[in-house]
Amino acid sequence: MPAKNSKDRAAHQRGYYRRQQANGAVRVGTKMVTDAPPPALRSRFGARLHLPAEDGCIFVLSDAHYWRGEPSLAHKAAVKLAHELRPFAVINNGDAIDGSSISRYEPVSFVNLRKRLTVAEELATATKHLAEFDSDKMPWVKWRPWNMGNHDARFETILATKVPQFAGVKGFRLKDHFPGWLPAWATWIGDDVIVKHRMKGGQYAAANNAIYGGRNVVTGHDHQLYAKAFTDYNGTRWGIDAGTLQDVWGEPFLDYTEDNAVNWQSGFAILHFRKGRFTGPELVHALPDGRVLFRGRELAL
Repeated sequence: MPAKNSKDRAAHQRGYYRRQQANGAVRVGTKMVTDAPPPALRSRFGARLHLPAEDGCIFVLSDAHYWRGEPSLAHKAAVKLAHELRPFAVINNGDAIDGSSISRYEPVSFVNLRKRLTVAEELATATKHLAEFDSDKMPWVKWRPWNMGNHDARFETILATKVPQFAGVKGFRLKDHFPGWLPAWATWIGDDVIVKHRMKGGQYAAANNAIYGGRNVVTGHDHQLYAKAFTDYNGTRWGIDAGTLQDVWGEPFLDYTEDNAVNWQSGFAILHFRKGRFTGPELVHALPDGRVLFRGRELAL
């Protein structure tokens, strides 16, 4: 259970990091350079990234599916608000690339009428858009975790299955192409928030994540944007779906949805922290009609 006062919470967090180190957690990176992020801890064989719960906020940008042309409305809103709110971390919560040309779904005649992006084009597009959150443009962002998504995984999966002899060659891992981002399966913030690409599935995924996870859990994957509070004898915690950073009617989704109506929402989640504890989520909605709603106002882009 989280400590009740600030002194106890600070002591608990210091003890937590000492325990992680004792259990084999390692610092991110092998050396300190001027543009490197501050040290962060890893555990669970390096797959779990731990960030301190600093006073301020964290942006969770999920399911961007970056594509040709101009970035999405939600992406533009995230860049604008990051300059306004100055988050101490920006989490890419998976599926930044779509991997359409290396999908397990075979192309059909209708797909062939349109040009699917090559892997090189997708990497270049994602690099271009994610660079807007780099340290030279947003020096206040200390950490940039990238939680692996199932679409991201297509990059290494096809290489591992088709040309396993090249394992370990530089460039054959997705993280080789995005050195400024910290790869992970999940990012833990302080003692009570977990951010990962997916956990439970279905219509009630966010609520079930909070119930079964036992903590505040933020996921993406299903492209819905909402927050569900859950209260039991331990208190209140949140299940949060971070939506999709891509436009709901964006080109990456056209064929595999067969142009069906989808209950998806474009936007992202903002997590707030004070005195070492999570103080709640905010949601930014990018609507299909071109408006971006934030704190009861329309955001001018």
